[in-house]
This record gives sequence, structure tokens and C-alpha cells, in this order.
Amino acid sequence: MAQGTTDFGLPPASGSQNPVLPPPSGSQNPVLPPPSGQRYVPGVGGRFGGETDVPGGSIRPTPPAPRAGSGEIGVVGTVDPTMTTPDAEALDRLSDIAPALRRCWAPPAITGPDTGVMATVRFSLRRDGSLFGQPRVTWETRRTEADLRQRFTDSVVAAVHACTPMRLSPKLGAAIAGRPLSIRFHGRAPSNERPI
Repeated sequence: MAQGTTDFGLPPASGSQNPVLPPPSGSQNPVLPPPSGQRYVPGVGGRFGGETDVPGGSIRPTPPAPRAGSGEIGVVGTVDPTMTTPDAEALDRLSDIAPALRRCWAPPAITGPDTGVMATVRFSLRRDGSLFGQPRVTWETRRTEADLRQRFTDSVVAAVHACTPMRLSPKLGAAIAGRPLSIRFHGRAPSNERPI
């Protein structure tokens, strides 16, 4: 909790007639800051952070913690077996990363009814396009049978390993270096037909 230190006294009561004023200019008794690690910041949590006049407002709620995965770019593209891979020398946009991964992806054979097998892989690249850390599957469909799901996620991770290092333009390499990227892989091309 903030304001755990009371060495410097408590703040005056709300509406006090004796406010604490700063010393006059040039005073020989300046008000020095407290020693390192001891701070009183009114209004930031702690016992004195809220409004005592409002019922239940004596303790101000602390701000929420940063969202998990902050700084993450998010899902930047999707890959499916029917997509075409452009023959570009260097990748210049985020949208070029998913087609580049399709070149190296060998999806497992899917027999029987379409179960909608999908997986999302997260990975980071360095400026030179080499892999930074290990790719990790962060989401997968659960309604698919376990054997197919395992083969599918293994093929997704293998595709990221096989396609790196990627040839990134200097601009794209500088923009995404070290930042987590997520790509969604579909087992079959998304169908535009709706069931009757």
C-alpha cells in the first residue's frame, strides 16, 4: 500500500483552517524531500487516497494492472492451404508474413468431416528476420480429435522454424523486432457457403 510511512506527519483534515504552507523564499529551513523510498503522494491509493466525506470512499481503488501481453501486435494474418504465396524479394508489410509462412507449411491430411481445426502460433523475429526465442501455440480448437490436433500444431511450429530467417525489409525489421506476432492457421480454407 502507498503511504506506509508516517514519519512526516499526517496531512491536515479536509477544509482545515491551518494549511501547511511552503517556507518563504530564501528560508534557512527548506522543506527537504523524505529519504529515498519514503514518499507521500496524496490521492494515489493508501489510507489517505480517497474521500472521507463519501461513504465507502476512504480507500481509493488502485488502477488496474496492465493487460497481459501488452505491446503485442496481435493476430496479423491467417494461413490456409489454398492461399497463394507471392514471390517477393523482401517482406515489407505485416500482411506479407502469413503468405511467407504458407511456403513452408505442410499441413497434415484431414480426412472425414471438416472439424474446423485451427491454431494460433506466436513468435518474435529479430531485425534480420531470424527467430527470437521459440514459437509457441497460444490457441487451438478443442473439438478436433487429439491426434489430428497434435499433428496440426506440430506442423504449424515446424513451418515457423522452416521459414526463418525471413527476408525482411529494413523498415519492417525495425518495426517488429522483438515484438510478439500471432498468425492463425486454418486446416481448410474458410468457406463462404452457409449451411442450409
